[in-house]
Amino acid sequence: TSSETELRVMTWNLGYAGLGEESDFKTDGGDMLLPPSKAIVEKNLTGIKATLKENPADIYLLQEAAGDGLLNRGVNVRGQVSETLADWSMFFSSDIGSKILPKPLRLDHGLATFNRLSNREPQIIRLPSEPEPILGFIPRHYHLQVSEVTVGKDVWTVINLHLAAFDEGGDTRFKQVNAVFELAEKLHAEGKMIVIGGDWNMRLTDTHFPSTSTDDALFWIHDFPKDKLPEGWKLVFDETVPTVRTNERPFKANENYRTIIDGLLVSPDVEVVEAKGIDLGFRF
Repeated sequence: TSSETELRVMTWNLGYAGLGEESDFKTDGGDMLLPPSKAIVEKNLTGIKATLKENPADIYLLQEAAGDGLLNRGVNVRGQVSETLADWSMFFSSDIGSKILPKPLRLDHGLATFNRLSNREPQIIRLPSEPEPILGFIPRHYHLQVSEVTVGKDVWTVINLHLAAFDEGGDTRFKQVNAVFELAEKLHAEGKMIVIGGDWNMRLTDTHFPSTSTDDALFWIHDFPKDKLPEGWKLVFDETVPTVRTNERPFKANENYRTIIDGLLVSPDVEVVEAKGIDLGFRF
């Protein structure tokens, strides 16, 4: 913030409304590829919509904001979230390319920025991709949504991201984060105040929430390279509230490993007034 403006930004990976407490997931070492039932997806979506409504923000940075597709049993998550946030301009960009599949099998996933302060289209900037497509044939289009917002005399740049999760050794993630740092410094040199938020898929801080998960459930976890952060830039999160749990089994308190991978990165001229995590117990 500056004397003129204050901005409230919320980030949330919605998990396509398919990854609530009842779900596990195959790529995480679980058994299921789909959520247990359509009713459970609808229960998750009801909780997601209520949470968004109860926590008004100027800008919501949402990831895995899915349309109706195979992975969420045909429930249009993004459409219903848009109705809930009807006073915000919504910008969606897909990060999974499955247009070759017939409609019921299609994956309609990606980033959605909901912006109450501007209806200007964000700029899309591509990020390095993994060498292999998902399941061998579905390409993942990693990118940033870069939104510019003018409030009073201040120009803010707010960026939505979702980095790779299952890249070997975290290689793609580290390339992506370096590209993000480069862009951030370039934009900051142009005089913009910068907020970058989303699902970094990296542990933002050392956490010690109780857990009985074994090491093989933590294969995807890598630490955020804080030593590479440009000088004066700050990571912003609530260290008391975990933002992810391992999906090797359905969620039970103090059993699945939990840590913090979602948060904001702000430029040196941004003063952080408050950072608050919302603990939903991974129900939705």
